[in-house]
Amino acid sequence: MNGTLRYLPWLVVALAGAYLVKEMIPPQDPKDGFQIHEFSKILVLDRGRLKPIDTVARANMMIISAKQTFKDENGKQQPAIKWLLDVMSSGFSSENAARKHKIFRIENDEILDLLGLERRPEFYRYSLDEFTAKQDKLKQRIQSAKKINDNERNLVDQKILDLDAHWNMYLALAKFFSPQPVPPPPDDEEWQPILAGLRDWESFVKSAMEQDAPDIGQKFRLALMELKKKNEKIPPVGSWLTMLIAYADGKPEEFNREVENYRRYLSERFPDDTQSASYEVFFNNFAPFYHCGLFYIGVFLLGCLAWLGLSQPLQRSALLLALLALIIHTSGIGTRMYLQGRPPITNLYSTAPYIGWTGLILALILERIFRNGISLVVGAALGASTLFIAHFLALEKGDTLEMMQAVLDTNFWLWTHVTIINMGYMATLVAGLIGIIYLLRGIFTTSLNSAAIKTMGQMIYGVLCFATLLSFVGTVLGGIWGDQSWGRFWGWDPKENGALIIVIWNALVLHARWAGLVKQRGMAVLAIVGNIVTGWSYFGTNQLGVGLHSYGFNKQLAEGLRWFWLSQLVLIGIGLIPTKYWLSFRVQNPISKTRERLVKGQTKALSSTTAN
Repeated sequence: MNGTLRYLPWLVVALAGAYLVKEMIPPQDPKDGFQIHEFSKILVLDRGRLKPIDTVARANMMIISAKQTFKDENGKQQPAIKWLLDVMSSGFSSENAARKHKIFRIENDEILDLLGLERRPEFYRYSLDEFTAKQDKLKQRIQSAKKINDNERNLVDQKILDLDAHWNMYLALAKFFSPQPVPPPPDDEEWQPILAGLRDWESFVKSAMEQDAPDIGQKFRLALMELKKKNEKIPPVGSWLTMLIAYADGKPEEFNREVENYRRYLSERFPDDTQSASYEVFFNNFAPFYHCGLFYIGVFLLGCLAWLGLSQPLQRSALLLALLALIIHTSGIGTRMYLQGRPPITNLYSTAPYIGWTGLILALILERIFRNGISLVVGAALGASTLFIAHFLALEKGDTLEMMQAVLDTNFWLWTHVTIINMGYMATLVAGLIGIIYLLRGIFTTSLNSAAIKTMGQMIYGVLCFATLLSFVGTVLGGIWGDQSWGRFWGWDPKENGALIIVIWNALVLHARWAGLVKQRGMAVLAIVGNIVTGWSYFGTNQLGVGLHSYGFNKQLAEGLRWFWLSQLVLIGIGLIPTKYWLSFRVQNPISKTRERLVKGQTKALSSTTAN
């Protein structure tokens, strides 16, 4: 490394660090406008979890729109919390801006034709006013789709029902079914004088919702005035409506004052939860996993470019950027653990960042041992892929901090089993990725020499040993948990079988190597088969919809898994091409043949001399 190139790694880290500092700065509210960012920190109850209302906004918009921002009528980018405020205050506003926001994602051509909508290939997003213009046809189509059995519905039927579900989510937010104000502590004396009035209010709200009156917003206004007359201190539901009415009326001072008072009320009664809510809002705004994904792409590109030239500065740049990504990824995992008070894996979503995180740690350990840059490319590829999968999984649930069906905080054996078994998934995938690089490098480049073959063979072998151990231990821990929870160590559940298949496959690959049945190339091909096996255990068994571990069913996920398997089969087929057609061996073979001819010539001459 000479000249200015020696500063390249530090320049890369400096630019990445400056980018992170910029992204950490929270959004600022205008001094004379609505303090929307402060409103986003308000603690609410939604789906059994206390969370900031910012998370509610992002989760619902993620499900409906596959994004956490939207463009208003002026083309300006707006946060999800602005959309939620518009939706919740829509009953009090004559303009009803929420119905004009283009947030409903509709991609199916048949549905677009049914609703008479133009195609928008860039965004595929439409407003409520646009697609409810023909709501009679839409409702008829929805009713027809509901009559069809789940396993007989086609793609259009499923998309119609998805749109219906998104529409109902919107209505639930607009009618205050979700989220709910935080209920008061049962021993709060200040609440006792107003409980009677609160019961009357709740009865009115329920009746108004059932009637679905067009002037429901005006009725809410009148009821709130009556409630304030009876009680100087209004309950949380009154605070909610006061804020929403002030927002609908364009009164930022009144809105900001009520937000401040209500947040003070919550912080006095729920100090720990309020603090966690503020931290969660910062976590949402910063989005550490998104930035990690960008860094992983950078590490991957730097690592690949290092093989083409300037290997030392580029490889060092990739290493430093990977270390920075590890810090951010670790902070993201740690923040989720703090917010949930649980182990790092609590639902299907959390498995993806965890696998990417542990994969990067393993890649850095391998880089420390072999120092060839291959593991950095593998770690970056695995990290970026798992975070992409995490984003895809978030589209279904929205709130990724929700608990899974099997409660992981109630049993030591369960959470240790889940974390270790996912490390087994990770190690098997790392071995498979190294196998892919081995094949592609040998077939399409001239860099796979004898030294590289030996090194990559050692890497695959070592990682497979690690994967076998982790998968076996994780499976045994799962059996112990099953014995304690269900009274049996093993029940041939699909998920259990999937974990066992990984153990068996990794053991078979190792035995094939020990017995000399395969060498480096064969081990690389078999490691890629391990990717298929891991994909089945990780996601495939969930798609069966049977067994005690059945969770995370998703038709789109099943389709993605099939494409993943197809890609691995193609790679396996490529790996079976005879090595004489590999570019690396075609370059090396002429040299070997020349040496062979020289040796034969020398041997022949020596034989003639001896005979004479």
